[in-house]
Amino acid sequence: MAIKINRVFFGGYTPNYAKLLAMRYMVARLQRPIITILDAVQGFGQIKGTTKKVGANYSPVPVCVFRRDNRQLLWEVKSKADGSYTFRNIAVGLECFVVAFDPNNQYNAVIQDNVVPK
Repeated sequence: MAIKINRVFFGGYTPNYAKLLAMRYMVARLQRPIITILDAVQGFGQIKGTTKKVGANYSPVPVCVFRRDNRQLLWEVKSKADGSYTFRNIAVGLECFVVAFDPNNQYNAVIQDNVVPK
């Protein structure tokens, strides 16, 4: 018997187990859970960075990651108190660009192009 896993979810929310089971999802309880949807844009890759303003860490800053080929928004996060941010669940090797926006509108958005998740 072969088992095909299409989607795996974890962390950051309380799942509705009844609804998942009704949709025929298999619920596996792991000690260290993982999350990913293995497809063209989602996988085991990560992009990490730090938001800075005039050389000092700056937060909270909205940060977005886009596919480079079609400019599709993949994820949006806000940087943590130390200015760090992480995008998870991105396909390894997918060419992306990252845009950070100044929440006070004092500075233009900053873009980092040709970012490749590892």
